[in-house]
Amino acid sequence: MSMYKYCAIMILLLYGCNNPTASDIPDESPNEDLIQYKSNIYAINSGIHIEYVNIDWAPYIETGFIEYRLSDENNENIITLSDISESNYKIEMPISNFQKIYLNVETESNSIQDSIEIFTRGIKPITNFSAIAIIDDWSTLLEWTPSSEIDSIFSNYTIYRLNILDYNQFNNLDNCNCAIAELTNQNETSYIDDGNFNLGEEYFYVIQTNTIQGYNRSSIIKSNLSSVDYSCSPLISDNPMPSASQSEYNKITLNWNHNLNETEFYEIQIWRSQSSDINPLNGTLLTTITDYSKTEFSDSYNIGDGTAWFYKIKLIDMHGNENTSDLVIGNSHP
Repeated sequence: MSMYKYCAIMILLLYGCNNPTASDIPDESPNEDLIQYKSNIYAINSGIHIEYVNIDWAPYIETGFIEYRLSDENNENIITLSDISESNYKIEMPISNFQKIYLNVETESNSIQDSIEIFTRGIKPITNFSAIAIIDDWSTLLEWTPSSEIDSIFSNYTIYRLNILDYNQFNNLDNCNCAIAELTNQNETSYIDDGNFNLGEEYFYVIQTNTIQGYNRSSIIKSNLSSVDYSCSPLISDNPMPSASQSEYNKITLNWNHNLNETEFYEIQIWRSQSSDINPLNGTLLTTITDYSKTEFSDSYNIGDGTAWFYKIKLIDMHGNENTSDLVIGNSHP
């Protein structure tokens, strides 16, 4: 090759092609501002204990961490944690209580917020309660399935009797002056009320489960006249229909309305299944709500991303009558 051709080739290589500068080369390193930290806040024991709930979250692992701050729905500070590795906290709560808790992860460049609804359970009442008048002497046979409350905190059953159906008194048993018996055996399943009754007279009964801490939970109301069908006509409203959220991260929020007032209301049960082929009533009982005014619940129990869950809401009145919603389908964010 002649020296002329060699020089021509070198000139083309050096000047004939664009030589990209450093600013022309795309930066493929991740932009830290676009890295989305997820707290994955959860409470594995919501509804398990009567006085507290433990919450956990994923530790923040990037630089610039300042603190974790937990607050309630009124923006009242619960605790501030400055240790980046301290990513759990025990929250003391009243019995049978629901609270929305906010987690703020404060960094030098951002404030990242997440939330979770947590709840404590109530005392477990007796179930399958019945009252039957015995024709021979008009005494009353009471039968029930014992409370499944933890035996170490069980104190006694108190049996109450009224000769009129007074919801206000049954919702204020401490002041009704109508207790007739106290049973200290948790496994007791029956009691005969053999007072000096007039033949054909009607009486109404409630059995209260009490604990050593002073907590209690009453049964539904039963009449000794089993042929009389009492009902507060519980109804979950279909205007609007019960609904479930479709795009929240790691949670699904349910909303509903019902027709019972405070004295007629016994409880709401929230049931869930993971398949449309399984009736939620045969699935998992997520929670029991004893506050008649609560018409929303946020389910964060093992929800996952992009998952459909199937719910039914059961309303129960003070006589044990039930009304169950149609199937409600919720979806978490993909």
